Amino acid sequence: MRTITFRTALAVSLLQAGSVAAQPEPEDPAAGAPAHPDPAAVTPEVAPVAVTEPTAVASAEDPPHGEAEAADASLIKLSGHVAATYNYNLMKPAGGVTPFHSYTAPHNTFLLNQAHLAVTGSDDKFAYAVEIDAGTDAFLNTYLSPVGPSYFDIQEAYVSYTAASGLGFKAGKFVTYNGIEVIESPANPTISRGFLFGLAEPATNVGALGTYKISDTLDVALGAVSGWDLIVDNNDNKTIVAKLGVTKEKLGLVISSYAGKETNNTDWRATLDATAVIKMAKMDLWLQANVGFEEGVAAMGEDGMWMGFGVQPVMRIDDKLSLCGRVEAFLDGDGARTGAEQTLINVSVAPAYKVHERVTIRAEARLDFSSEDVFQSDDATADPGAMQVIGLTEAAVTF
Repeated sequence: MRTITFRTALAVSLLQAGSVAAQPEPEDPAAGAPAHPDPAAVTPEVAPVAVTEPTAVASAEDPPHGEAEAADASLIKLSGHVAATYNYNLMKPAGGVTPFHSYTAPHNTFLLNQAHLAVTGSDDKFAYAVEIDAGTDAFLNTYLSPVGPSYFDIQEAYVSYTAASGLGFKAGKFVTYNGIEVIESPANPTISRGFLFGLAEPATNVGALGTYKISDTLDVALGAVSGWDLIVDNNDNKTIVAKLGVTKEKLGLVISSYAGKETNNTDWRATLDATAVIKMAKMDLWLQANVGFEEGVAAMGEDGMWMGFGVQPVMRIDDKLSLCGRVEAFLDGDGARTGAEQTLINVSVAPAYKVHERVTIRAEARLDFSSEDVFQSDDATADPGAMQVIGLTEAAVTF
């Protein structure tokens, strides 16, 4: 039974090892619906949170999920960002790691989270992307690598094709269609990732998809991948991926699902996710609902089920200042994803200020609550608590 998330476990290893945005994507011809805060929709002029177009509702061909505005066709485009954080948990967590957090789990430490470089290109039929990450986020993203964790990661490397009929394919390594938040920190509303990002969704997949752009507002995808966050499959079965995307002028919606035998040849894991964005004059409102189950992971080897809900507003106060937030609940009543039968809730507020055209600084105040006393402090004599308070800061430079 899991006691902490995979990424939190790797954060521990990261600390022991001694360590402790966004870019235009190629115009993907099959891209229809947008769904995460998507690096494809974020430019240096508006990153990270002054995004006026949906960045998080996934398209079949443009992870994480589609472009609100098509980029000019080009054979080669270079872009990227550098993001660094400092994070402090007032509870002073055991082992110096904040439980159930992802990339910002290390406590009281400066982190070079991401040095991100993207090489992309497209024409009216083909698109490709190669995206490389260096830093502590890459270390956590490679925890299942056959050669072990590394501070360098090929986040994405894919090619896609769409015929005039709308039929196409996508093959290689690409990010998930689930959820609001993405790997690239400057493209997210908040500095930290929510419980759904770390507990309910895969981050990346390796495989192939068939795609069909039914119309300018509707697209679908269906295919198979090696599994959640796997470069090399760990069993004889593949994970099936399905996605439906809808794009309207003021609304984006993606419904996506993963189903497969992830850890062995007998036990299934499946998730169904719906992510939407509602666009208003001064605010984008992101919404997410996720439900999943896995066989043989709960107490006594029984099946476990989880579900979660999230709301993330992105408010643009003026050209330089924005205010974002997150309210999220993750119900893990069987302990399938956290190792404890609990409900987790987090509330975050994150102001951001653009000090230069390409430089943004932001802060985040985050409260985490649990229905159980699961947050252990570094003081072994103190009883675990049901709440933790975290402050986060970030500086990001885009190019």
